[in-house]
Amino acid sequence: MRRTVLGILFVWAAALCVPSPVAAKVRGSEVMYLSGTVREVPLKTEGLLFQPKNSELEFRSGEGEILIPLSRVRSAKYRETFVDKSAAAKASAPKKQVKIPLLPALPGLPSLNPFGEDKQRVLTLVYADKKGAEQTVVLLLARKMVAPVIYAIENYGSLEVELEPGDYELDGEE
Repeated sequence: MRRTVLGILFVWAAALCVPSPVAAKVRGSEVMYLSGTVREVPLKTEGLLFQPKNSELEFRSGEGEILIPLSRVRSAKYRETFVDKSAAAKASAPKKQVKIPLLPALPGLPSLNPFGEDKQRVLTLVYADKKGAEQTVVLLLARKMVAPVIYAIENYGSLEVELEPGDYELDGEE
């Protein structure tokens, strides 16, 4: 019995140390340009989002920048989804691999899955650029960037951000 428990703990600790490929993630005040019609910036580029003036948002990265005039935003959609990191790790893992036994999640206790789940906050903007051409930008936002960006769009762009169906954590629910 003792040997089995020690074996499970050793395998679980080893799984935590193995780097795993996971879904895209941003932290702090970072933003990632996931996709869109803007070709000056490569897809999946991390950068920062600034509001230099009240009338525009500016995405800056080492690869380039995107200027989004808030007065020309035609559509803004926001969604939150959970991404299962273990599914991403399994999908990119080689075919022949030793299977690591994971302990199941018990009700009332946090999951013991070393990969866990990750929440993605995605904002899709459709706007007209300075030339009048319609552009689409899909941004992955860090948690602390959601409120300021939505506030800027709704107040300076005079457009209500549409919440798409998703896995939202509501305040006050436990």
